[in-house]
Amino acid sequence: MSNRFEILEEYQEANSELDRLKGMAAQQQDRSRVVTIYPHLRERVSHLSQKCEQLDMLLEAINASED
Repeated sequence: MSNRFEILEEYQEANSELDRLKGMAAQQQDRSRVVTIYPHLRERVSHLSQKCEQLDMLLEAINASED
């Protein structure tokens, strides 16, 4: 099983990519006033959101077990 620092690193990478993709969607909305998110982009955002939630829960559990 991965250690805490590896999980944290994976969480930070996923969260950074999620922020970048959300920024791309916001720029597209500003330019066209109509949001046209390609299906693969929407799927990737959904996948990364779920991944970040799961990793966040795992990190909280690790922190709680250390207290």
